[in-house]
Amino acid sequence: MSPAPLSPLYRKIAWRLVPFLMLLYMVAFLDRVNISFAALTMNRDLGISESVYGFAAGVFFLSYCLFEVPANLVLAQLGARRWLSILMVIWGFVSMGTAFVHTEAAYIGARFLLGIAESGFYPGVIYYFTFWLPRAMRTRMLALFLLAVPLCNSIGSPISAHILLLNKVANMRGWQWLFLLEGMPAVILGIAAWFLLADGPWSARWLSSDEKEQIIDDLQRDEVQQPDSGKQGLHVARDCVIYFLWSSGNYGLTFWLPKILTGVGASNLSTGWWATVTFGFGALAMLWASRRRGFRALPYLFIASSAGFVAVGLGHSAFVAVAGFSLAAMGILASLPMFWSLAASRLSGKAAGAAIALVNSVGAVGAFAGPSAMGWLHDVTHHYSAGLWAIAAAMALGGGLVYRESARSAS
Repeated sequence: MSPAPLSPLYRKIAWRLVPFLMLLYMVAFLDRVNISFAALTMNRDLGISESVYGFAAGVFFLSYCLFEVPANLVLAQLGARRWLSILMVIWGFVSMGTAFVHTEAAYIGARFLLGIAESGFYPGVIYYFTFWLPRAMRTRMLALFLLAVPLCNSIGSPISAHILLLNKVANMRGWQWLFLLEGMPAVILGIAAWFLLADGPWSARWLSSDEKEQIIDDLQRDEVQQPDSGKQGLHVARDCVIYFLWSSGNYGLTFWLPKILTGVGASNLSTGWWATVTFGFGALAMLWASRRRGFRALPYLFIASSAGFVAVGLGHSAFVAVAGFSLAAMGILASLPMFWSLAASRLSGKAAGAAIALVNSVGAVGAFAGPSAMGWLHDVTHHYSAGLWAIAAAMALGGGLVYRESARSAS
């Protein structure tokens, strides 16, 4: 079923907010996952094992998890414009500083600090949307915003692969140039966000008084329809488990795709372009999800991603790996806006910020567990299949858990 057309007011809001927030999230996600390409040469230079790489990839999410809820509470007090700007500048400098690590401990420490700096951005933006949009419109807006994830991987992967070719320029390694050049945009855009974002409709100079009143009325009607706090607690607990499993799959895919593709014979440069194909399919699937009004497809998307990981584990060629990863990316990325729209639709405005951050925090533990398990299982078995099958099982379990709730909440 296709969604109803946006009203002129919400179309205006969408054009004003979503493209810029997408750009910010693309930069955030790139700085979070660019170690997947840096690792193609950095691991050798620094003597980093697969287990240490998996742990360093995941340790970002441990600090991220610890600071998410307080970060969203700070956003509510300080305002989105100031807080998101401050976070971007800080994580940009931390990401650039990763270029100068020389030991495993320093590398892990830089990832831990980056997790702290980024902890408030993603849940903050999800919370920020609740200031502007009634829940009936959030799936489409979230889908458009979250297109930043596949677009980042599609655009950023070949860029990262080509930056690695700067090896030995100015006596620096290619992976050092990667962190420097890809961390700089966060600082620049963080400064720009200070001037371009509004804290909410009430402070937006580009909205008329009548438009602000309309938004307030729409949001208040949403408040009346919310479930009681006891039911909200059960929903949040279930969403925490589901998002933990989803994050295991998402970051298992993101952090290990380049390593697995090079492991089956692809070159560093071709891996960048194969990643573009993989996440390009994910972007198309996310666009499809943005046109859905209900949530009945959600469990089947989890199952599709599980099947993709199984295919990669069974295959032994770059073509099979790309096909399996493409299916996994489609299921994972199409399910993301549906999941967040479903989760946010059951929360009252006062509880939404902390609850969204809590769900995302538990998901961050899954984002640590998935990549870490992949690295450990590879070092134990000397093959990636066991880790891929473990992630496939996590996604299948997530599909089972989300089935009943998505069917009940479908519109």
